[in-house]
Amino acid sequence: MKKVWLINPAAMPPKFEARIQTLKRAQYLRLSGYDVTIISGSFLHNTDINLIDDNKSPYKFAEYEEGQKFIHIRTSNYNSNGLIRIYSILQFYFRLWWYASRFEKPDFISHIAAVPFGNITYFVAKKIKAKFIVDIVDLWPESFVAYGLVSKKNPLVKLAYWAEYWLYKKADLLIFSMEGGKDYIKERKWDIGQGGKIDLNKVHYINNGVDLKDFDYNKINYKIADDDLENDHIFKVIYIGSIRLANNVMQLVEAAEHLKDVSDIKFLIYGDGEDRSTLEQYCKDNQIENVVFKQKWVELKYVPYILSKSSLNILNYKPSSILRYGGSQSKSFQYMASGKPICANVEMNYCPIKKFNIGIGKEFKNSKEYADAILSFYKMDKDEYNTICVNARKSSGNYDYKLLTERYVELINGI
Repeated sequence: MKKVWLINPAAMPPKFEARIQTLKRAQYLRLSGYDVTIISGSFLHNTDINLIDDNKSPYKFAEYEEGQKFIHIRTSNYNSNGLIRIYSILQFYFRLWWYASRFEKPDFISHIAAVPFGNITYFVAKKIKAKFIVDIVDLWPESFVAYGLVSKKNPLVKLAYWAEYWLYKKADLLIFSMEGGKDYIKERKWDIGQGGKIDLNKVHYINNGVDLKDFDYNKINYKIADDDLENDHIFKVIYIGSIRLANNVMQLVEAAEHLKDVSDIKFLIYGDGEDRSTLEQYCKDNQIENVVFKQKWVELKYVPYILSKSSLNILNYKPSSILRYGGSQSKSFQYMASGKPICANVEMNYCPIKKFNIGIGKEFKNSKEYADAILSFYKMDKDEYNTICVNARKSSGNYDYKLLTERYVELINGI
């Protein structure tokens, strides 16, 4: 039986995890006959929980429901994105390198890219003679540059790009979660055809996804008592996700403000972030009563039921050049599985919304244009609306984790 390590310092046990890609890949790899271990940090991000509560044990073996095997590397607690968090990340990678040879040797190491700290993982793979796979779920530092957080000319950013190139060059296999991964490599001129050292034949694409079996089970078995969700006489516009700079939820609130005189449209916002309190106060000050801020955190098993009660699902982001490579937002696949239309306020290449005719995806000139787009679903002919709903559910089948893992197995066996 071939052995796989899935290395993701932020991965959590099933009880706590909301970003399920690593767990689902592990689950379906096991069902495909692989022996899988997830290697993660002991401190759980955005919590006060450390799974190793002493200063003696450098790592801990654990097994959770459905046979999910973990090795937790001891990392320090932190409560911000400052130096202590960086120290915690470095602890993870250096302790992994130091103790890896004590663990049962894998055939494959699959690593969530974390430039530059995660570059250490290459030396772990080399040390134990395992094939080295890099999963790219975020483009770093490109994302920071695209959102204007740092300058491309910053010497540290240039160093980060070099570290990213080095990591990709060393990998036996590169798997991007966004469809335009090859475009990114070619734009950076890192491919062999332009004088670089990255062979495009080792560059592939597998989206994030949704477990349709779990989705349908949870929709029926995990319900939330909520008068707004149960009200079939209103058109429910639902947003689930972070409420921070990159999500640009203010534009959604402003769109709702344009529609506050339409009495049977209500915006339900689930999630938390540094912008939430500001937006709540804005709604109070401007008497925007058609926006309701719901739970700050929704356990993943309740999401299918919430979305099943939606009339329109919202993907909301700050426009960014990074979207020219496509997107792989986990919630978009949950949205598809719900069988409801999607309205996104950004334009992206490789857009499944356009590809499968399941809603609108465009960069709106202003919040009024955004409001008009939302209103178009409210006024839509019933047959047209139902066709979009059918398309949405049908399209989710392309992103079922079972299918995505089959593709992953093909790729790693082809190394």
